[in-house]
Amino acid sequence: MHLVLFAVTAVTTTLAGMQPRETLLASVLSGLPFSMTIMAILLSHEMGHYLAARRFGVKATLPYFIPFPSIIGTMGAVIKIKSPIRDRRALLYIGAMGPLVGFVLSLAATIAGMYLSEIKPLPAPGTGDIPIFGDSLLFRALGLAIHGAIPPGHDIYLSSYAWAGWIGFLVTSLNLMPMGQLDGSHILYALIGRRQLIIGWATFAGLVALSFVWPGWVIWVAMALLFLMIGHPPVPDSAPLAPAEKLLGWCCIAIFFLTFIPVPVEFL
Repeated sequence: MHLVLFAVTAVTTTLAGMQPRETLLASVLSGLPFSMTIMAILLSHEMGHYLAARRFGVKATLPYFIPFPSIIGTMGAVIKIKSPIRDRRALLYIGAMGPLVGFVLSLAATIAGMYLSEIKPLPAPGTGDIPIFGDSLLFRALGLAIHGAIPPGHDIYLSSYAWAGWIGFLVTSLNLMPMGQLDGSHILYALIGRRQLIIGWATFAGLVALSFVWPGWVIWVAMALLFLMIGHPPVPDSAPLAPAEKLLGWCCIAIFFLTFIPVPVEFL
């Protein structure tokens, strides 16, 4: 099942990344850079979780990829934890390794892809069907560092690699939200224990407020209520975190703020 889902997702992400070319083969080949990059980012994220779980004796499945015909061709990938996490130290590493590894690959893809991206004039507004993708703090900083100030009425037209990096940043930030069973909740609970619940509810309130700015956040509000929950299940505090481990956790929290996109997409 794992290989089948991986193969199908490779197909759907290739289709999502395809560009018009003179022949069908050339069109298919044009989709491979995006597909290979986003698949590598998603695989590295989930394998980070998987290997950390194995390191601490926690049973976990290999990644399940989720193919979905759409603008990106997938709804991501997941692993399933099949045994209890014994202490907060294990919780920290299992929660943090996925976002950290995925972030590093997303950062590399974004930097390389930015050099292949071009600044072009924006199309005339008014049709309402032209997507404009928002920026995180880090993505905008990289764009400015590589391309300089963007002239009015222009934007960076992302290469396939930069587009995959943008999605990687978005996936990283969504997973680092400190609610329920998301990675950010694992990390924050490992750092501050039951006080994570306060931050979880504050995050939920922030999403409710943001949903008035970008309606897509309503989906995450509903998911938090129905599936994700707000607080984190109790985990024993039998293995105190070393200072370096606490720093690792807080670095992940910083990555959340650097990669979060308040308005992921809007239309001209």
